[in-house]
Amino acid sequence: MMPQYHVKYVFLFLCCSLLLSSCVNIKHVTEFSKSAIDSIETFETLSSSFNQTCLEDCQNINIAALNIHQTDCDCSQNEEADRITALIYHGLQGYFYALTNISDNQLTNYQTDGLTNAITSGNFGSIQVKEANVKSYSNIITLVGRAFTDGYRRNKIKTYVLNANQPVQDLLHFLDLNLTGNLKGKLEVQKSTLKNYYFDLVRDKKLSTYERTKFAEDYFKRMQEIERQQNELEAYSKILSTIAEGHASLSAEIEHLNDNKLKVALAKYGSQLKMLSTDLFKK
Repeated sequence: MMPQYHVKYVFLFLCCSLLLSSCVNIKHVTEFSKSAIDSIETFETLSSSFNQTCLEDCQNINIAALNIHQTDCDCSQNEEADRITALIYHGLQGYFYALTNISDNQLTNYQTDGLTNAITSGNFGSIQVKEANVKSYSNIITLVGRAFTDGYRRNKIKTYVLNANQPVQDLLHFLDLNLTGNLKGKLEVQKSTLKNYYFDLVRDKKLSTYERTKFAEDYFKRMQEIERQQNELEAYSKILSTIAEGHASLSAEIEHLNDNKLKVALAKYGSQLKMLSTDLFKK
């Protein structure tokens, strides 16, 4: 018969083993989520916006017309486009902050005050918000709010990720479309307008060679700045695509959180995000 103290130690050993087996090491999820946060937050460094582009277009029209009176510009729809884009960004940002804390088994402490604003479907200047986008945004805000208010811990991570994947994918695509499709498109139109304007000035033989040269220099300088902004948007697009791929992999393998395959995949996506974020700052 086993001595009583041996039984006691065997019991403690079994309890500890069960405890350790239930606490799966998912540091790789935390690290990927932190990389997603760092990279998606480069949104705040982008130097172009819908409203800014609208104001510049309006100014260019007035300059071409030599007009300095009644130059007020109606960019209200572009302001709304920027507001909606920012809300989508903050929703995704909040999601990954919660995922970081949940995977690290910490109570979430992210401030959700900015996530209470709703968006509605419709056309807002350069962007179109569909009902599906509204639903995805609402689902993410609800999910993030529950994660913070209900104190989600690691045992809820599977539910959290699976419920979030579809709206996360939709919002990442929506954000990408707004920036690299719509905003970059507005910048491309701006380039065409400037080219037409400066073409006439540079070709105007009534002007001196010096004047025409200065106009050409001004043209190339302004085109270079617009192209820099477009390159920023392209770099950010790659960040959004990489986050989407990484989260899709996490969702697909959520039942095998501790498998080496998922660890390797998330590490690869994390490294790519760090590299892409560094590249964006070089643009």
